[in-house]
Amino acid sequence: MWRDEAPGERRAALVEGGHLLEIHIQRDVQWVLGECGNGRIDRKTPSGAYIIADSGSELLLRSKISDPEGSRVAFEVMREAISEPGRTKPPEIMLRNNLPDPLPQKDALWNNRLSLPGHKSLAASIASGFDVALAGQSIVGDVTVSFQRTKAGLVFDVDGIGNAFAINSVAATEIARLLRLFQIGAMVMVDFVSMEAKTQRTQIAEIFDAASTLDQRPFERTAINGYGMMQVVRARPRPSILDHLFGTRIAALSDETQAYWLLRAVAQSSGFGPRTVTARPVVAHLLQSGQWAQWRAEAIRLSGADMVVVADEKTSGYGQVHVAQS
Repeated sequence: MWRDEAPGERRAALVEGGHLLEIHIQRDVQWVLGECGNGRIDRKTPSGAYIIADSGSELLLRSKISDPEGSRVAFEVMREAISEPGRTKPPEIMLRNNLPDPLPQKDALWNNRLSLPGHKSLAASIASGFDVALAGQSIVGDVTVSFQRTKAGLVFDVDGIGNAFAINSVAATEIARLLRLFQIGAMVMVDFVSMEAKTQRTQIAEIFDAASTLDQRPFERTAINGYGMMQVVRARPRPSILDHLFGTRIAALSDETQAYWLLRAVAQSSGFGPRTVTARPVVAHLLQSGQWAQWRAEAIRLSGADMVVVADEKTSGYGQVHVAQS
């Protein structure tokens, strides 16, 4: 089992036969699927209410409630917060009359998630998967599968050299693989190379179905129309890997991701001197915030050295960690 737990962020990867099949991430700063808590009704809507948890975070209830605003409620998280280009959807909850005792903790929820059927062999690094995510495309021979997040969902575009059916056959299998790899949910739109023959379009859809059988998450899809378009829909109880990496941006690492990666670098660094973390001002502010104090302290504990955060607008990449000589 390959599990990489760093301050505030847990990672796991499912690998079989040397092939990376799934990536899983849990970020403990946010509410996790199945987590329970208490809060108060902040404001009611025609179809539900917004709840302010005791921690101060906002959650969404999508069912009518008779209790007045200001009432105390107990809840369970049914869908985690989802970041999309330009916006972040708050976690969705259901109300509970009684909370479990003891309350489910993030450690236990993470372990339960990885013990689901099909998670028998977790191993290896996820760096190659991140490279594909950051590039926004996967190349298989002469076939290129490009993808981009939108508010409406994830969009795939297929391109290649040669016969349209051959190109689409490769792309259908690769798209099914990427959906599983990045744990993509909600709406997915695929723009295959157009094919006039309906029988060929049906065959490509069947190839996609066959390649999706190992992904245990159920889905629905449309037929491929004459323009090459197909839609796929899955449940979306958690953020995808792309949502985690990019947040409200389209193809650039979010401030949160940069902060997590810098804390990971501090925790995994070696040497005896203080760690100087250089980051863009907004990332530096996040690292120094009260909300991140627990993870900052954990990074210091794991590295065995103090940590200093420096804001630098000109810093490159997602920042850097320097170990002083002492």
